[in-house]
Amino acid sequence: MTNDQHAPRRTRLTQKDRQSAATKARLLKAARRLFREYGYHDVSVTEIAREAGVTHAMINAHFHSKAGLLYELIHENNDVQIAALEAGLPDEGSTMERLRWILAMYAKYDLEDTQLMAVMQAYYWQWPRETEDRNRAQLLQALSPIARILREDADLQNVDEAEIETLIDAIYAIYTFGLRPAVYRDATPESCVDAIMHRVGMLLDGARLQARGGGA
Repeated sequence: MTNDQHAPRRTRLTQKDRQSAATKARLLKAARRLFREYGYHDVSVTEIAREAGVTHAMINAHFHSKAGLLYELIHENNDVQIAALEAGLPDEGSTMERLRWILAMYAKYDLEDTQLMAVMQAYYWQWPRETEDRNRAQLLQALSPIARILREDADLQNVDEAEIETLIDAIYAIYTFGLRPAVYRDATPESCVDAIMHRVGMLLDGARLQARGGGA
């Protein structure tokens, strides 16, 4: 028996599958442009559908709602960030240098459109539980390089896994809050990352002190 006989068969896309994928792509492209130009709340599903060249019923068919369409844009953005991280994660340098590279990469993509990013952040608190579960799985993948760097830090070797997970959550919270000046005060991505890294440095200094037995 040849190797080809053991290989899994590919599923052949039907014309309907291709049409569905093309419709979804047009809707996402239209929504991204309209949300960016006019804001999420000032764009209707009818306007999105009109720009995409389909009926507004297609939004419900493919995304369930305008909010569901927004989530797919979030998911796309996250996929791009994850791919960029996996392609260029540095193996050398200090913990802070490597973390800065990661957080600067996050910020590069998140702050391409600050208003759309702000709307996406707000939606995090409104979506259904199944969307949260899907996003959490993707977020764990996006944060895995940070976990790897923390586990490789010689001064954190005595920190248990639960504490590492807490540090990761704290770094992500610092990062998310640290983007707000770009939305409300027109701060540059670089200045946001500088402030974020200052806080991350303080967090890790405290964790290292605790690991050495210097904290209460």
